Amino acid sequence: MKITTAIGAALMVVSISAQDFGQRKGFRGIVPKKEKTIVLDEVEVSTSLGGESYARSSKQVTVITAKEIQELPVANINELLEFVAGVDMRQRGPLDIQGDLGIRGGTFDQTLVLVNGVRMNNPQTGHHNMNLPVPLSMIDRIEIIHGGAANAHGIGAMTGVVNIIIKEAKPKLNGGYMASSGQNNLLNSSFYAGMKLGEWGVQLGHQYQQTSGYMANTDFENGKLYAQLARPYQIRNEQGKITLMYAENKKAFGAQNYYTSAFPDQFEATSTKVFAFKLDQSLGQYTSLKFNVNQVSGTDRFELYRETAGLAGYDASSVAYTKLASGRYYRDFDQDSAATWYSGPNFHRTRVMNSNILLGHTWNVLHKTNFGMVSRSDVINSNVLGEVDENVGIPGWDDYVMDKVAWSGDISVFAEHTYTTERLKLAGSIMYNNHIMSMSETTNFWAPSADMTYRISPKGSIFSTVNRSVRYPTYTDLFYNRGGAQGSIDLNPESAWNFEAGYKYHEGLVHWNAALFHRRSRDLIDWVTYAGDPVAYASNITSLALTGVDGSFLYTISKRKAKLKSVRISGVFMSGRTPKTDFSSLYALDYLQAKVNAQATQKIGMGFFATYGLTVQDRVGTYMNTAGQEVNYDPFAMVDLKLYYAPARGVFKRQFPFQAFININNALDATYYDRG
Repeated sequence: MKITTAIGAALMVVSISAQDFGQRKGFRGIVPKKEKTIVLDEVEVSTSLGGESYARSSKQVTVITAKEIQELPVANINELLEFVAGVDMRQRGPLDIQGDLGIRGGTFDQTLVLVNGVRMNNPQTGHHNMNLPVPLSMIDRIEIIHGGAANAHGIGAMTGVVNIIIKEAKPKLNGGYMASSGQNNLLNSSFYAGMKLGEWGVQLGHQYQQTSGYMANTDFENGKLYAQLARPYQIRNEQGKITLMYAENKKAFGAQNYYTSAFPDQFEATSTKVFAFKLDQSLGQYTSLKFNVNQVSGTDRFELYRETAGLAGYDASSVAYTKLASGRYYRDFDQDSAATWYSGPNFHRTRVMNSNILLGHTWNVLHKTNFGMVSRSDVINSNVLGEVDENVGIPGWDDYVMDKVAWSGDISVFAEHTYTTERLKLAGSIMYNNHIMSMSETTNFWAPSADMTYRISPKGSIFSTVNRSVRYPTYTDLFYNRGGAQGSIDLNPESAWNFEAGYKYHEGLVHWNAALFHRRSRDLIDWVTYAGDPVAYASNITSLALTGVDGSFLYTISKRKAKLKSVRISGVFMSGRTPKTDFSSLYALDYLQAKVNAQATQKIGMGFFATYGLTVQDRVGTYMNTAGQEVNYDPFAMVDLKLYYAPARGVFKRQFPFQAFININNALDATYYDRG
């Protein structure tokens, strides 16, 4: 199993799950009987403002279905995304406690993360972008857009987008339960249930994970809750649908060496809450309206010197400090005292409000126009980030207040026109964004896009896109000034021009595609260190020209007697050019220059199946080892296995489709560094 920095012995987890009860047939009892098989070419993807089919998309897109999720040797979203070649998922801890998500050589702040269209990017820091309140069992599919997508999604979609789409409620009860256990008090349990109650589709999911840790100060607890109501309606001749959603995620974890080895015994507790309302409405035969409004709030308590007691049975006395009456922090275990300047945890509270409106009109069979507007505002209260303001209390921590605040706002306006014939699709679009911040002047940004897809044969199409994208600095980039890290209020937004051309092919059971891409970035925001200076500085470091090729091959077969059920191979290879520098990059220049993923699912017989996974990756850049030496990242290969039992008839007289499985992650015990 992947851990913070190095891999030890392979971990075997035995899990038993009853999935999709109430349904009785599908791929060996995994996919419900009435679950329609997803036809990849027909899947709607959000690569344009108005949406389009996978076959018509002008960007490289990967779609992972619920069926594939159930076959892969994964237990969470972070592990799942590791199996996509264009994705760089740098995990600091197991079971999605914390991970930095990048696409095509981008940093964790340059990728936009969506859950059913709701932006999850945290304005405090991109380290929290994957604090997702979604149990794995509730996911219908995940789409990954490789490359900039500001024309469809606005600011933040600088190098790619991950869009998680939740299952829809079925007329009959549909759901599942999963429980797994392992070493070090590991527990992972989840359930999902959904069905139609009258006109309303009701869905509820929950997941809980815990462990005492595989080494000192790696204990954690992680809980997720997701609830959704949806119903169609009709007003005269107009059709519509409303959706209400509430979700939350709460994490607490020992953060051993997460951010710096100078202060290894760290601890962090975060929470995310989401309220969302969505409306889809037809306005006559040729016009549609989509509107959604949501609030995403978060809290973060970061202890540079851990003082929280152990979790899940872990005894934290060897790492935890106690606050003395003098205000100093002291650890009795080894008589160690915290730095004299340390006065206690960092506290942050963020609130983001988003409203989105999209109006689409089809003029005729050839022409369609879409207009959109996104209004976004965020605010942070903190005792570290922002400018001095009135004191705000912290529940449960009476000795502390948040005395700083900062805010920002964005208004983005979109326009897109598409021309579509039987073989050709042309699209031109533009986004204008106005950004204002509490302590700086208003800035404006234009992001044009030109896209083309042309079907050169019944089986193959070529596609291309040219677009511009942007990302504004987080509050950590701007204000942080503790523990050997120094932000800068003078940071400029980073931007990029994206160029891409590719080919996609589909014949029978086979899909494959390949694309050549080039990204020219300027004013890249990164944290850097200089020789002889231990402080990391947030800076607009340089420009970066990144060129690469990526592609994938997918073979699937649904015939029951077939021994080979599916094969997926994907790869990405990149090379970058940047001016010579006198600093070491922590993020922007430590990208994956090569990554290859391969998976295959095999029918063994008598209800048994096996999935084999191979990941090979090679990262550029360096990191500091435990001896304080700067060393290069070494390439590595990792093998994952899943053996599962899924009888076609299910269990209990076919009432409960069933899967019992063993996951073996890092089966060959490879040692590697994901984040030095």
